[in-house]
This record gives sequence, C-alpha cells and structure tokens, in this order.
Amino acid sequence: MPRPSDPSARARLLAGARRIFIDRGLDRAKVEEITQAAGLSKGAFYLHFRTKEDAFKEILSGALAELGAILATAEAARAKAADGGAEAVVEHWLQTDLDIFESLWKHRSIMRLVLEGGGSPDYHHLIELFADSAEQTSERLVRFGMKQGYYRADLEPHQAAVFVAGGYDRLARRLVRERRKPDILALLVNAQSLCLHALGTPALIRAAANVHAARLSHSRRAASG
Repeated sequence: MPRPSDPSARARLLAGARRIFIDRGLDRAKVEEITQAAGLSKGAFYLHFRTKEDAFKEILSGALAELGAILATAEAARAKAADGGAEAVVEHWLQTDLDIFESLWKHRSIMRLVLEGGGSPDYHHLIELFADSAEQTSERLVRFGMKQGYYRADLEPHQAAVFVAGGYDRLARRLVRERRKPDILALLVNAQSLCLHALGTPALIRAAANVHAARLSHSRRAASG
C-alpha cells in the first residue's frame, strides 16, 4: 500500500524554504538545503513544487495576500468609520496603517530579499502590483473622504492618492531594511499628521491631534507598566 501523504509537508517545506532563502538568497539556495531544513526528502519537495522559485513565489504571494486582505477590510469598513465622526475616521486610518506595517515587519526578511536583490529581481513586479493596488485604494478613500467632507474640496484625488501612497511606500521600504523594530506607532502618527495637514479639513486635523495624543499616551503607559 502507498504511504499516505503528510498533510503538514507543504507547510514544513515552505517554512524550511523561507529560512534558507533568508539565509542564502534565492540564487544560492538549494532544494537539498530546503528539504533538510524541513526534515523531508527531495521527492516530497517535488510533489508540491516544480522549482525552488515556485516555493519562493508562494511565500511572497502569501505575505502580499495578507497585506491585501488588510486593505480590503479597511475599505469595506470606511463607511462605518465615517459615520462615527472625524476622530473615528482618523482612528480607522491609523489602525489600518498599524496593521499593514506590523504585517510588513513580520514579513520583512522576505520583502527585504526582494527589494535588495537577493537573486530574486524577477519578483519585483509582485511588489509593484501591490503598490499599484494600494494607490488605487488610496484614491477611492480620498474620493470618499472628500464626499463626506473630511478632506479638502479642492483636492485632485489622483494626485492626492499618489502623494499618500508614495510616501507610505517609501516608509515601508525603509521599515523592512531596519534591523531593530522601530516605534511603528510614532512613525505612523507622524506620517498621518503630515498627510492630514495636506489633505484634511481643519476639523479633521483637530480630531487627528486628539487621536494621536491619546494613542501615544496609551502606548507610553503600556511600555512603562
């Protein structure tokens, strides 16, 4: 009788591949090293993946899918946030940013491998596709915020979205290159404050000041206690 397949094999292979890719880069990584790290045979690897590049793409695609899900959830909840008033809008934006940047930090080694080469320049397009999606989401949110009266009425939505998405893209690329985890909340409070002073109405800017002060104060108390 044939041996039953190991239901955990694919996950073990991906975990092993992730470790080897981070340690050696895609070009220098060998299938034998991946299977050794996973405690499985080369035959098991080729049951699940045609090449090591397929395994790398699945790892990267999983990280990007997690980020995409955060964006989709945020967009779905935008109307509810707007109904809660200016402070709820600011809080919703800030929490979404935190969720995205915490996810980026979790996946920083794979993201850094793509952005810095690591033998994987062919995968830059996946990052760029996600960046394009983030820019489109930003434009929809800007248009919605203008309609609700939270953003300035004289904005050109596409340019505003490029400004916001571009700034956050640069912050994200810096984050994944950090060796020590920065204060992500403080980083994003500063970024959001800059964006809202450029895009927001005076009422939204005042609301942001209240939200930011409360979140930073809570964070400091949590850190000290």
